[in-house]
Amino acid sequence: MSALLAGLTLLIIGDSHVTFKDSLLSVLPDEFSKQGAKVVTYGVCSSTAADWVVPNPNNGCGAAQRVGDEPIGAPNMKPASPPPVTGLIEKWHPNVVMVILGDTMASYGQNAVSKDWLDEQVKTLTYAIGKTSCIWVGPTWGQYSPRYGKTDQRATEMATLLKSEVAPCTYIDGTQLMKQGSVNTIDGIHATPASYKEWGDAIVKATTPELEKMKDAAPAAAQ
Repeated sequence: MSALLAGLTLLIIGDSHVTFKDSLLSVLPDEFSKQGAKVVTYGVCSSTAADWVVPNPNNGCGAAQRVGDEPIGAPNMKPASPPPVTGLIEKWHPNVVMVILGDTMASYGQNAVSKDWLDEQVKTLTYAIGKTSCIWVGPTWGQYSPRYGKTDQRATEMATLLKSEVAPCTYIDGTQLMKQGSVNTIDGIHATPASYKEWGDAIVKATTPELEKMKDAAPAAAQ
């Protein structure tokens, strides 16, 4: 076990990419825990950024909570609202909040992304996170399928839009972490276990230096 992140409490929130076994829910908590961090992860399938501030019940496609590297059980498949991020910060006192969101707000299959709507979504969440340090990980590549309509062009557009919106969060561009065309999926958006492992390892590599800085720069929320 490495002690790089010893003393860091990391809260991870996100959509379906952190909701199921063999997704980022498996990779990120395991790897960050190995580096000494205390990790708490919440994933709610289909959630958008503002859903983590003003609770909005989803369609029941899955929700999960994982503390540390505990075993991953079956997701809760009942319609569930994401827990408000302000309450999670009060409960867990994280040094850093890591947001993994983007695919659910990319309007795949539609002609365009509403920049005003996206701005409202993102700013609602970053404002609620407040003074807690934040890293926002944008979506990576996928494969086109009629079910979701994800394209490389829209993924690139979304990555660019998020980069301009997520401040004061540090932005990690998911499309820069893996080569275009290298992500294998099961349905166009959700990756295979092998691709989730590759993406997750790339996220860990890209964010660990930032997490070290944030750990040293700011104490966890007041107990």
